[in-house]
Amino acid sequence: MKVKLAAAMAVLSPVVFAGSAVAQALVGADGNTSAKVVLHYTGVAVANTQAPPNTSAFTAWCGTTCVSSVMQPVYDPATGELRGQIYVWTKDFVFAPDGKSLCFGEFIWFALAEGSVYTHSGSNGTCGAFIDPSLKAPTHISGPGQVIGGGGDGTIVGGTGKFGKWNGTYTDRVFVEFSFTGAANYYDQMFFAISKG
Repeated sequence: MKVKLAAAMAVLSPVVFAGSAVAQALVGADGNTSAKVVLHYTGVAVANTQAPPNTSAFTAWCGTTCVSSVMQPVYDPATGELRGQIYVWTKDFVFAPDGKSLCFGEFIWFALAEGSVYTHSGSNGTCGAFIDPSLKAPTHISGPGQVIGGGGDGTIVGGTGKFGKWNGTYTDRVFVEFSFTGAANYYDQMFFAISKG
């Protein structure tokens, strides 16, 4: 019994620490004055129809291989206030040999009220894995589907307005309810933290 409990704790520890880190980030979140911006979104994923940003950082990252992904509003998780919109492009999807997890590159344009922040995760900086439905089943999509747990980490590669001189990092964590029928996917508990270096 002790061996099974120890094994279970070893698996849960990263989840507990990640949850703790998000909670600490939320406590200090102040998008208007601090060097960290924390954002949240839960809802249906919407196809990105925005033209790419006219920046050398996007051009260098994308090359000729990236594709539009999603766009959605983002909110202050403490107040519920709308902070702006994000636009996402992806490329270079790489699946694990067993097909249960994947990684890819992601460029995110955070178009916020105080200015824009441009970030990218490199070539394999965003990753996710399918979660066994007996542990976490989809609750918002209809028809066959599965939950993917994951997130990304990357760097700030440019900005405007308040963020014009920012450099640093970003991280995001999310559960995606992935539809196997071609219907819209659902982003559940998506958090972003952008930190000035």
